[in-house]
Amino acid sequence: MEWLHEQDQFWDKFSQELQCSLWGAEVWGDLSYYNNGQECQARLARYAEAVRRCLDWLNAHRAEVFAAIEEEGLYDDALEALENMQDDDYYTQTIEEDGRSYLLVEGCDRFPLPYWKEDFFNSLVPGSLTFSADHKSTEFTLDMFLDTKPEIFVGHSIEVFLDGDFSLEEPAYNITVNGLAG
Repeated sequence: MEWLHEQDQFWDKFSQELQCSLWGAEVWGDLSYYNNGQECQARLARYAEAVRRCLDWLNAHRAEVFAAIEEEGLYDDALEALENMQDDDYYTQTIEEDGRSYLLVEGCDRFPLPYWKEDFFNSLVPGSLTFSADHKSTEFTLDMFLDTKPEIFVGHSIEVFLDGDFSLEEPAYNITVNGLAG
């Protein structure tokens, strides 16, 4: 894949779009690499390979990302958001279907009641991925936005950072959940 190259006063920016499969969904992402004028083609190749390994790791370690989201309290936030929706009778109604209750919000989003953790985690879908790195080290950051379908956080996404090092043969990542964004 070709890298797009932009040059400004201080940096050379190399970037490329990426289409990938993450947790069964097709997702678009962006890779950016900032350089200070040094020859960097070999580093770009290692970085692109590290991104592919990171995506493989994410596909195999979805549960670890979800555990970090739960630890940050976002399932509890989802329950609170759902409770607030239920309190607003003007925009919501409760329906029964196939032996289960659902909250219908504005006639389109439909939430099962009770809303279990499994429902919440099954609703998470990757929205966008942005990988970035620079010439100062071999570390990179993934900024990942996870949306919910149906949309429980009213236009907001869960922001998750994954830090890695593209010089390592075996992947090792730090997961940080930044809460809601948008």
